[in-house]
Amino acid sequence: MSELIVANRYAKSLLDLAVEKKAVKDVYKDMLDFVESCDASQELVLAMKSPIIKHTDKLAILTKLFKKAFNPISFSIFEIITKKNRESFLPAIAKQFVNLYSEHKGIQKAEVISSTALTADQKKNFTEIVKKHTGKEVELIEKVDSSLIGGYILRVGDKQIDDSIRRKLNDLKVSLAS
Repeated sequence: MSELIVANRYAKSLLDLAVEKKAVKDVYKDMLDFVESCDASQELVLAMKSPIIKHTDKLAILTKLFKKAFNPISFSIFEIITKKNRESFLPAIAKQFVNLYSEHKGIQKAEVISSTALTADQKKNFTEIVKKHTGKEVELIEKVDSSLIGGYILRVGDKQIDDSIRRKLNDLKVSLAS
């Protein structure tokens, strides 16, 4: 089974349990923290994927790092996954939970990549554009990439609008080469 399918099943079950126990926001915060921990610590991800480290030792690592800080519902997924010897899926499960939470709350994530930091007005304009097209609340993720020279790249789900000067220059180079 692919990682995405497994992650989706566990994340959906965790979301359903969190909804039932009225702890969705706490579990969401915990899963965000876990995703950030995995992003910040490649060692943690490698430890979870390691076939050499015993499953009980992996649970001990997770317990030491997260048990006191996390909601018991959040931590229960770690216990379930380690009992089933699927610890390598934990980062993907947490990421998928974050995605399902956004869907559950009607939040659309949109990523804007620009050559410089966006002004408050620009952020507001991008948010309004995405909200108008999706009908959802918008969580704007801003990234700066100076190689764009100018303009922006807007990503919403699997759609992308590339209005960067870098793309325009590449298009011009291709048209001149033809």
